[in-house]
Amino acid sequence: MLTKIAFKSLRQKWRDYIVLFIGMMVAVAIFYMFSTMATNQAFLRGNSSLRLIVPVFILGEFILGIITFVYLNFANGFLLRLRQTEYGLFSMLGATKRQIGSLLLRETLVVGLAATVVGSIVGIGLTAVSGRLLLDLIGIELKRWNVITLEAIVVTLIFFFAIFLINGLYNRWRLVKKDTLTLLNANEMVAVKRSRPGFQILFGLIGLGMLSSGYYLMAYTEILLKQQMVGLGFLLALNVIGTYLFVSQTLGLITSWMQHAQWGQRGLRRFINGQLRFRLGDYKRMLTMISVVFGLALGAMSVGEGYYISLDKNAREMSPLTMVVRNPASLRQVNQISDKDYDVTLSYVQVGHQIFYQKSDLNNLQLPGVDYGPSESTGSKKVMRQYHPDDRVVQATLIDWSSYAVGEADAFDVTFEVVDRLPAGEVKQLRAFNTKNLAKNQAALKQLMDAEKPYTANGEIIVPGYLGILERLKSLFGSLEFMSIFLGAAFLVMLASTLMFKTLSGTAQDQRRYQILDMIGVTKRQAKRTIAVDLGILFFVPMFIGMLDAYFGLPMFKPVMFDGAVYAGFGHALAIVLPIYIGYYVATVKIYQRLVLKA
Repeated sequence: MLTKIAFKSLRQKWRDYIVLFIGMMVAVAIFYMFSTMATNQAFLRGNSSLRLIVPVFILGEFILGIITFVYLNFANGFLLRLRQTEYGLFSMLGATKRQIGSLLLRETLVVGLAATVVGSIVGIGLTAVSGRLLLDLIGIELKRWNVITLEAIVVTLIFFFAIFLINGLYNRWRLVKKDTLTLLNANEMVAVKRSRPGFQILFGLIGLGMLSSGYYLMAYTEILLKQQMVGLGFLLALNVIGTYLFVSQTLGLITSWMQHAQWGQRGLRRFINGQLRFRLGDYKRMLTMISVVFGLALGAMSVGEGYYISLDKNAREMSPLTMVVRNPASLRQVNQISDKDYDVTLSYVQVGHQIFYQKSDLNNLQLPGVDYGPSESTGSKKVMRQYHPDDRVVQATLIDWSSYAVGEADAFDVTFEVVDRLPAGEVKQLRAFNTKNLAKNQAALKQLMDAEKPYTANGEIIVPGYLGILERLKSLFGSLEFMSIFLGAAFLVMLASTLMFKTLSGTAQDQRRYQILDMIGVTKRQAKRTIAVDLGILFFVPMFIGMLDAYFGLPMFKPVMFDGAVYAGFGHALAIVLPIYIGYYVATVKIYQRLVLKA
């Protein structure tokens, strides 16, 4: 009987549960996708170059697991608070705490199981779509790409069953600790802390100063990072503590000023200000967490996007050639390439891991190379040098070409020798060329790259030249962009959902306040606009702080970014992040208005 009543209540509150369900489903789907990529052994064996990115997906899966655990713990806590009055009524009707706790555990597991099953199905579809996206990002053919793997299904089911079981047991323990009267009056109880103006002014200014100092010092991160983890830890602590004090104290100073300022007395601003003052004490930890993680998610997506945007430019700088071909058919197809400003064919004979070139072919021949200078600080430049046995730039170019001719990824295992006459053996050819018009020759260049695939050992060997280097960079940094997009999106969904749950959990108290506004003549339209502004402050304060965190924090990645272009992906990341976050804000406003105004 108790179970029947409980599940009838669940059906009545389906609108509240659907938000939790969607958040859980997204987390399950992305977790399944990452598991598929990290555990699909047949896929990894067929694409040996992708083994380099497996740790990226394992790390992403681990981070996603931690965030998911925290998110589900809070979300289930919200649902417990939403229904604890009902549990109090069950207790009054004679149900024991043990029975009610068991019921709560079953509800949590049922909702969790449904979300896991649906999320896994969505994850299969997401994996199929993301496979195509990953293919486009890394620019290589994926072999044995399976969207359904037993390992991924088992890992996903076990992980989420464990999470829901732990959360269910924890909520059961919290429920059992509360007496019946506390449960019945749960929606009537409001915690209000007494404010101390002197304390607030002091720590409000300290919080503002710490946050500003953190942003300023991030520009000098190269100096701080010389202390390795100490400097990074100092910046992180300064940012987190500064954000906490800013949210809990500095915003309190602003609301205090608005309370007495003439501007703050107009219309319903005083009511909105009072709402904000009332919420800050209860929301400070959550707003701090959302601000920091929002900044981390936006920063991670910006870095991933920035890497990928810079790939083409950096591939060009790393090689003065378009490509080198060794396929006999490719040697002839190069004639189809237009606008060539360099075109050289070299004959060679291979003996084991040694390549022999004919001296007459190299005499008076200009060979391309990259001169990195005597140190890293001098930079690099593309040069054309006449062959000379003592020229290190030319030697590096011929070693690169010889390694490709041998089919050996490790250049240290390959040697070459320039001789007057080639030794006995099969004479083969390499053809190196450069075109000034890549866009015009795109189709022909793709055919050439496809023809060279048999010589690359599934991507382990790089085709010399711009196109080969670009393909290798895409295989690594494309996966980083891929992970940053999906992880960032998952984090934002869970963060925004958490703030949504927290906001909606206080509708019982807010409903009375808006009833009073209705009694004094405030229209429904004005009340809706007030709700939009009230919740907008809660959503956009952490968003604004998070955007500042990412903007000022990106220079920290300058030493590891191509050309130090730390802001190259910032705009792209914002275009992904803002619609998700603002969408949750709009959904929260609509649900809040329905619950509070009965509209």
